[in-house]
Amino acid sequence: MTGPPASGFRSSGSTRSVRSIALGILIRVEREGAHAAPLLDARGAGLAPRDRDLLRALVKKTLRGALRLDHVLARHLDRPTAALDVPVRAALRLGASQLLLLDRVPPHAAVAETVAAAKEIAPRAAGLVNAVLRRVAAREERPGRVVLPSGADPVVRLALESAHPEWLVRRWVALFGEEGARRALAADDEDSPLDLLADPKLGGIEALQASLAASGIASVRSTWAPLALTATSGEPARLPRVASGEIAVVDAAAQGLVEAVPASDVVVDLAAAPGGKARTLLARGIARRVIALERTPSRARRLAANLRAGGRRGEALVVLADAARPPLPRGRFNSVLLDAPCSGTGTLRKNPEIRLRLREADLARFAAAQHALLAAGLDLLAPGGTLVYVTCSLEPEENEGVADKALSERPEFARVAPASGTLPPPLARCASPSGLVRVPPGPSNDGFSLITIRRRSQ
Repeated sequence: MTGPPASGFRSSGSTRSVRSIALGILIRVEREGAHAAPLLDARGAGLAPRDRDLLRALVKKTLRGALRLDHVLARHLDRPTAALDVPVRAALRLGASQLLLLDRVPPHAAVAETVAAAKEIAPRAAGLVNAVLRRVAAREERPGRVVLPSGADPVVRLALESAHPEWLVRRWVALFGEEGARRALAADDEDSPLDLLADPKLGGIEALQASLAASGIASVRSTWAPLALTATSGEPARLPRVASGEIAVVDAAAQGLVEAVPASDVVVDLAAAPGGKARTLLARGIARRVIALERTPSRARRLAANLRAGGRRGEALVVLADAARPPLPRGRFNSVLLDAPCSGTGTLRKNPEIRLRLREADLARFAAAQHALLAAGLDLLAPGGTLVYVTCSLEPEENEGVADKALSERPEFARVAPASGTLPPPLARCASPSGLVRVPPGPSNDGFSLITIRRRSQ
């Protein structure tokens, strides 16, 4: 149970408090349905850089590996992990992730400091946490192995090895083939790079790259979009111009999908918060003005603030409204972008908690809401107009299933392929003649799906 200091994760003096913060985040994620990313940003803001890195590693590794960790923990418990109280389950996962997935954390620190954190939140459970973690440390290999029954279904094995729900792995194998699914599952375990929008209004891509370099941050141009710059070192999110929102953080792939939107004097952006796609539409000159809808007041305020910070507020009209009932004239717009709320199966590297809470039966609920949004968006199109429907889901029910149902009810609309030459190469490689672009998660991108729908001219 002893070992050398963890050189990669040595604390600046508050390691135990970092474990306590991590445990508190994990409990909130499970109890309240919270997302880990904003909690990490909020709770890590006041920590020293090394402690902040440790906090992120603890929470992300634990959430990403939870399904695999539960399989290992079950060998040392007299009941399923699902039967444990939330704080106990979270503490066991947190300790096991350090023992099995973070090889730079010595076993004695992983056990002792996780037990200390558990005592602060669930004192009566500390004994159980201590006993189980000691058994894991003594009996399991590092990194943690997955013991499977003889002759296990290959999908079951892959699901446990990758710590993804079995139902999701089975779907992805069907969609992408076994090797393609393996690549997508592996991408979910990697941190995503930070991409910035190099708005010409703020100097363009060369000026932004030079400004980052002057602050010690290296960056490269992305192949996903013309104005996308990917940081390869440093913490650009902490630069004042980025932290203030003047320079927008927008995923390169999200910037790239905007290229499918036909240029128009006015583009309607339904469900527009936090504003990255609206700013990209304006920065690329695809729209002279954007009508940006958002139904939640706090998110609408954030949307307006982001547009204002980037100097684009005068070019966008922020409308507080439900996109399923847009207060806009029907049949008047040539370009509409609908980035629909979805299950988020393409964003598991950023939102690993989705692995634990999403169920296959939930897809029908998302599809019903998406159908209402798409129907409302189609109503806005003028003859000959185009709607680009996007989700950060890879599941057919939320994409072609939603589109085809809507089109079966509306013969004046049809799926079409994006105009030739409009999509950046990584998206074009994933496009089908039927107008569906399904992009699996990869080293430089989240996964998403895109469908282009056009209203026939009259």
